Amino acid sequence: MTVKNIMVVEDDYIIALDIKKSVSGFGYSVPAVVHSGEEAIEAADKFKPDLILMDIMLRGNLSGLEAGQVIWENLKVPIIYITSYFDDSTLKDEIKPSFNYDYLIKPFKVSDLKMKIESFLYS
Repeated sequence: MTVKNIMVVEDDYIIALDIKKSVSGFGYSVPAVVHSGEEAIEAADKFKPDLILMDIMLRGNLSGLEAGQVIWENLKVPIIYITSYFDDSTLKDEIKPSFNYDYLIKPFKVSDLKMKIESFLYS
């Protein structure tokens, strides 16, 4: 069985490393951890991940939602948004209906992260 690649996009370095450690512990590869929307687009194009875990509020000029839309349009990579700024209308109004996404609210349980990842990769 091929190991799935999951990219992490998070502007807080400590949270990013914690997510990477959890994802690696689940048995997945993390080919990139980046901190801005611009870096996310570039890394997604380079590494072609199977799934992206992305914060909504990022460094740089692009939000996670904006970067996610570009990545979806170019590569059709599903995204799980991880955010502490949850607003139901943000996800429903700003993401195209055909966009393959889900979300977790910070702080989250590691078991919830694992469940979300597996539901995307194996459903």
